[in-house]
Amino acid sequence: MIDEMTNDRLRVGADEIAGPYLMLPLSQLASVRARLDRHAVRYWVDSTAISLDGKPAIIVINFGRGGDAERIQNLLDEAG
Repeated sequence: MIDEMTNDRLRVGADEIAGPYLMLPLSQLASVRARLDRHAVRYWVDSTAISLDGKPAIIVINFGRGGDAERIQNLLDEAG
């Protein structure tokens, strides 16, 4: 999937303590959640979105320490 703000692919980040996560524009949350749900990926969404300097709001999806970053990245990449 392509990030609407950067026109680059959405990238799953990694945190050694918390596990993989994904930062994305709030406007794309519904489509990304639908893809994750279709593939039974466990996640939770931060309760707040952040907008800096008047830019579109960004939200974070967390996958937890058990999240498979490579699998999630592949699912997003396959979606185009």
